[in-house]
Amino acid sequence: MFKFKRANNTGISVPTTLQVPATADEAFVVGEALKISSGKVTKCTGTTKPVYISAEKKTAKAGDTLSVMQVESTQEYVTTATTAATYTVGAKYTIHTDGLQITDTTTSGVAEVVDVDGDNITVRF
Repeated sequence: MFKFKRANNTGISVPTTLQVPATADEAFVVGEALKISSGKVTKCTGTTKPVYISAEKKTAKAGDTLSVMQVESTQEYVTTATTAATYTVGAKYTIHTDGLQITDTTTSGVAEVVDVDGDNITVRF
């Protein structure tokens, strides 16, 4: 999961929660990276930079909205990684297919590592 840590140089302690249209029949979980597809939020993976982070657990039905936090470049999120590789501060990694953590792939990565503390990796997008 991508858990909000802080927003640098903004004075914001908690991101604003928004309601956005959700893709029908998709199960969302708290902390999942999201993108917009066909005007609705859906899971964000790979080399796509997330626009939102899910703020609720929900299986969306047609016409449902989802509570989300908008991703800003000044925000940092704590997550985990799919492997026990060495993660380098300043390197950018891709988002795993579960939308909840990063991979060890740096080619076209979107999650920039700003800190590594054991299994907890702090990233920004």
